[in-house]
Amino acid sequence: MFLNLELELSIVQLITICAVANGFVFGFLLLEKRENRHANRFLALAIVCMCLTFTPYMLDPSIWHSHRWLAWLPFSLSYWIGPSFYFYVRILTQPQTRFTKKKLWHFAPIVLNYLHSIYHLIYSGNHHPYHWFHFTAEILESMAIVSILIYMFLSLKMINQYQNALLDNVSNTNKYDLQWLRHIIVVIMGSFIIILIFLAISSGISGMVFFDQWNEYRAAVLLLYACVLYWLSIHGYLQAQTLPLIPFDKKENSIPNDESSKIIQQLEKAMLSQKLYRNPELGLTELSQKIGLPERSISMAINHGLHKNFFQYINGYRVQDIKEKLKNPKNSNLKLMSLAYDSGFNSKASFNRIFKAHTGMTPNEFKQQNSS
Repeated sequence: MFLNLELELSIVQLITICAVANGFVFGFLLLEKRENRHANRFLALAIVCMCLTFTPYMLDPSIWHSHRWLAWLPFSLSYWIGPSFYFYVRILTQPQTRFTKKKLWHFAPIVLNYLHSIYHLIYSGNHHPYHWFHFTAEILESMAIVSILIYMFLSLKMINQYQNALLDNVSNTNKYDLQWLRHIIVVIMGSFIIILIFLAISSGISGMVFFDQWNEYRAAVLLLYACVLYWLSIHGYLQAQTLPLIPFDKKENSIPNDESSKIIQQLEKAMLSQKLYRNPELGLTELSQKIGLPERSISMAINHGLHKNFFQYINGYRVQDIKEKLKNPKNSNLKLMSLAYDSGFNSKASFNRIFKAHTGMTPNEFKQQNSS
């Protein structure tokens, strides 16, 4: 006995199906990745939940009306997307954090996803003896959007704190930067806010009109969802191991001004004599070990004595170093990036950005100005 299936898929549906398949693959790959192993468990969970939650929306709605048993399958996992993403960000930005049983309550609201499904399992078809319960169940299921927004906001706050701490701990941020994650959170929050506003406007006494108008917006929402899924899966897998950063309170200054001046002089002597800034991986911890001073003292001296962060301080020496090289006629035949790498920069993009921020012109413009 053969089962004949005729599927008519649009290009957007095909892209979304491929994105979901890609999400499942990367979800399992993340579990095998050594870097950020603990955090990646939650990212894998978030991606799989996103794949399963949106799968029903890719298919013909009539399938769910004719096969109500499908409601038993784990497709309604939207209440897990927010907390799993939140704990991914939390452990990624604070690698020393461990997930304990006390935090399981974050995942308890999953029951709200299944109130609606269970209702339809009991009362199939168009027979709705308890309209108030059906309407309430739909509302509670839709409120997962609010849950996602709250967890995304908390995640964004942690990333901002991490990014600020990163500038006080490392001299090159490319490897550890989480700007991609910040951007994806902004996109997700913006998208869900629009959906939430639409749900509020389109809600009526009979229920959520949004679901009746789904076909009108299916293509745009599916395409956006596919892009987010690809973005999150690939960048999440490529993310390097993050660092346990030491946060510093910029308002706190527990060292006297004279001691701060001595530390700055000691730092300057080490920079000029040992050329420590030429190490592209130079961080606050390594600098502390090199000159024999506590990390907190160094950071406070730089922040309060020079009104800079560690990133700006070290890259200031790198820019000055390459400026001197570009002014030297002996280096006229050398490639610009070769000089940049020798000065401690580790990528062309960061070199151009940092150089222009310090000098007001691009490296090529500076070179042309000083070659005549």
